Amino acid sequence: MRKLFFVFTLVCSQILGQNAYDVLRPFWGFEHSQILSNSIGNATVASGYITPGLTSNPANLAAIQFGYIQINFSDSEFNSGSSSITNTGFNGLDIVQPASVHRGRLVYSVGAHKKSDFMSAYDNSISRFSEKGKLTSYHIAAALEFSRNFYLGADLKFLGGNDEMVQIRDEKTYYYKPRYSGSNITIGLLHVLSKNLQYGISVDMPSSLSISEDYVESNHLDTELSFSETYQYDVKKPITFHLGAALLLKSINFFYEAEQVNWSNLEFSSDQIYEEDLELPASVTINEEIRDTFSSTLSHHFGGAIKLPKIPVNLFTGYQYIPTPFSGIFDGDVRHTYNFGVSVALQKNITLQGSYDSCSWKVGESSNNFDRISVGISLHDISGF
Repeated sequence: MRKLFFVFTLVCSQILGQNAYDVLRPFWGFEHSQILSNSIGNATVASGYITPGLTSNPANLAAIQFGYIQINFSDSEFNSGSSSITNTGFNGLDIVQPASVHRGRLVYSVGAHKKSDFMSAYDNSISRFSEKGKLTSYHIAAALEFSRNFYLGADLKFLGGNDEMVQIRDEKTYYYKPRYSGSNITIGLLHVLSKNLQYGISVDMPSSLSISEDYVESNHLDTELSFSETYQYDVKKPITFHLGAALLLKSINFFYEAEQVNWSNLEFSSDQIYEEDLELPASVTINEEIRDTFSSTLSHHFGGAIKLPKIPVNLFTGYQYIPTPFSGIFDGDVRHTYNFGVSVALQKNITLQGSYDSCSWKVGESSNNFDRISVGISLHDISGF
């Protein structure tokens, strides 16, 4: 119980001033991608043509030989046991188009995706807390066949979004809304060793976000003590590495991806925010807090796909093991995510897709769950496209 109260205090304290958790927050939501990527546990660094569109490795695009359009929507729910919150809406759009070349392959892609959901809700005798927001990615990518069965790709993402948090206590209400804007570049390679085996490597270069944070403290007893402020600062996520392989058989496929991030290399910077007591820029103490609080993580993603005989149906499944980035705190509180998906060909060029994702973890002694249902439709191999 002491553990749970400590975590709840950390969540609420985020509203009371910038700290290491403000730097982590925009990079530690519930990740989204296109439906087929979600369905195989986001084990997509070597998925190749199996997952057209957005993946963790832009080099996969060069393995796609047909034009492709896909759009999907999702419904998400976070449940902490004491409270819950939902979010429904547009999830993503992908357009993939191979170019006509004399030799090899050249493929372009553009799209827009909800990159992350920010959702949480807690209710106890002290206060009520709710959080709801998202980070959206608008991307343009290209991939080519550099040499026979060896593909290179790059993806430029423009990021934008916001997160809205409210904490209600007996005497005060705290309102907090950071707005995000930034960019990120991913580069990758895919090497097809044989018709059954391939591996992939990709690197997310450091992601930079500029943040404009609105903060309001409303005093219920004396309105003259209420105040509001807007803070401006920048955060940067460290480089992220992806490595994995795929085994592609006649009717069944297997995928694996490892993802490594050293969260202690997160960075905070601001020309406006200072530690008044120490007469130092806030970046000095916050970056020191980051190094003391966060550590490196290695996430594991597993996926599988099977084509059913005689009917135009494909089934997908996945599992994700995502450890906490907190150094020495709640090391056993791992996010376990189970993924399931299906695609059904209505006609030769039209496919319906659906997926269900269930994520569970513990915060101290409290169990938390995040569930998402996504549905979409894809058009592919279109004449003249």
